[in-house]
Amino acid sequence: MFLKSLRIKKNDECRIHGNGSRAANRTLLFLIAVSVLLVVWHVWKYGPTSPVAKDAESASPFLVLLWAEIWDLFFSSHGIAAELWDVLPYFIVGILLAGLIRTYKITAKLQNTLRRYGYLSVFLASFIGILTPLCACGTLTTAISLLFAGLPLAPVMSLMVTSPLLSPSTYLLTLNDLGPEWTAIRTISAFVMGVLAGTITHMVRNRGFQTKTIFIEGAIPRGDFHDEDYPDERFRCGCKQSFGNRVAVKTGNKFIIFLAKSSEMLWLVGKYVLVGVAIGAVVERYMPREWIYRLFGQKDPLNIVYITLGSVPIFLHQISASSILYHIKSSLNGTLDGGAALAFMIGGPVTAMPAMIMFWSVFKKRVFVLYMSVCIAGTILIAYLFQFFVFAPYADTGNPLLRNVGSVSGGPSAVIEKQDKQVRIVMDPDGKAMIATYTNDIEGHGGIVFDAGAGRFSGETGKYDNRNYIGNVADWLEKNNTSAEGRKIMVYHLSVRPDPGRDISAILQQKGFDVTVTDRQQTPALSETFLEQYSQVWLFFSGSGQAAVFSSAEQEALSGFVDDGRSMLIAAGAREQKEDPMASANQVSSRYGVVFSGSVTHEEELPAAPGSSLFTRLSGFFGRVLKFVNKA
Repeated sequence: MFLKSLRIKKNDECRIHGNGSRAANRTLLFLIAVSVLLVVWHVWKYGPTSPVAKDAESASPFLVLLWAEIWDLFFSSHGIAAELWDVLPYFIVGILLAGLIRTYKITAKLQNTLRRYGYLSVFLASFIGILTPLCACGTLTTAISLLFAGLPLAPVMSLMVTSPLLSPSTYLLTLNDLGPEWTAIRTISAFVMGVLAGTITHMVRNRGFQTKTIFIEGAIPRGDFHDEDYPDERFRCGCKQSFGNRVAVKTGNKFIIFLAKSSEMLWLVGKYVLVGVAIGAVVERYMPREWIYRLFGQKDPLNIVYITLGSVPIFLHQISASSILYHIKSSLNGTLDGGAALAFMIGGPVTAMPAMIMFWSVFKKRVFVLYMSVCIAGTILIAYLFQFFVFAPYADTGNPLLRNVGSVSGGPSAVIEKQDKQVRIVMDPDGKAMIATYTNDIEGHGGIVFDAGAGRFSGETGKYDNRNYIGNVADWLEKNNTSAEGRKIMVYHLSVRPDPGRDISAILQQKGFDVTVTDRQQTPALSETFLEQYSQVWLFFSGSGQAAVFSSAEQEALSGFVDDGRSMLIAAGAREQKEDPMASANQVSSRYGVVFSGSVTHEEELPAAPGSSLFTRLSGFFGRVLKFVNKA
């Protein structure tokens, strides 16, 4: 039966709905072309970034170098293909959820419910909008049918604003790319945006925004209804334009219909995932970092306005946004400007150019102006509210090291200087980086955490949320680790220990780690044989007395430890006496793109995440969803 349905031909053109718009596909092709030109320009002006192409740069023609560069961009262990494989589980689960919603026509069945509750329907429509698997174009066509069915403009406006911002696929991909905290922020923002749009529309409903007066006379709504059972009979047809509907007219088997509806979404949604990942990879490799930092760094309070206005003419799909931001975070010399990032995720999808063209051609201009004003003003307002009340301006929101960490202790600290793009800054109060991470999947290295305030691990473990932070460090290092010796940590002090290490051992043992604490006096030298029994090494370069200097053999053993896929913490506190422990730390850290230098005194307590209990519970819920999907 299913195979027979594949042979059902669609009509050349649906007389009720017309042909679908190709504007979105043209915009995607334009973005791809711009990305390709950026790669060509970079190889022409600066040479290739691929190690293989670099080795042959002097002897090979330009086209050969370009081909080698593109091949490496796609197929290296950290390239586009590898990242697509990483997001594949989240994409598939989201596609299946979207297929389920479409199979049972959940959105269409709710339109009668929305009609009942007056102003309260704005909240219900906003909630429905964040669950629907529709982009801006699909939402607009659905909204037109709801308006023709007699629904007031206010709840429909809420639906039109929220639906392009979130979908089942977007939930899961945001969890994967940016983590539970950003997923919670994105969900709350989308819902608030919908309520704001609906409320404003409800307030002006008697000023020329009644449902019967908002359409251009003679305009023909075009869309993708194509359904014999569609609730509004004016949009009902059996044209078989949609593959899922061609299958549905031949069988009553819900499972087969579900498979057909889901398969339709593979291309409809998948093209945005593909382009988003590709553009993100290109941005990370080739976009001049000063351009990115100018918009997504923390130097200009007007970045939110620039991002919002700049995103209006760009067709940025909701699914692509999180992937692009993930790459931008890696390109910065500091932490991401959370407000600018949120404006990017809201402003781009909600003002998609193809939808705006449809909006202009169907509705009267006052409705278009109302929608654009609400979208732009709402994006700016919500982004600034989160900037002031949610984001810590110097913390990498959503970073696993800061999960369930409201604040950490500050005080005296060294300063971290980033010298490699594989390094990501986690906290940089006053622009002075004090926590960073290093990952390099291309070379198969283990993860490294750099901390310039070693006091958080010794006498200050009981302050603020330092204990949670320490546990997160251990978990992150274990996750970024390929060692067969799982969950075994050696804590090694290069100078005299300030305490026997009982506090840090207790914290790690509670999380199921096997911990050995030693120092330079007990273990005078580190060898490859000694290190191979551990999955993590935590090196501390603070305390009383002068930090020891590593021999060449020890440096090679520690480098081999990381190169072999095992993980490391390097903690170097501020200079306490004439001796400089940072010189010893830099023997190891400089090989991985970090140099400890200088000295700074931060505030005693450094907030790292919002303290809202609602936000904490919501991000915790999304964190459990992420764990469930990972296990599945």
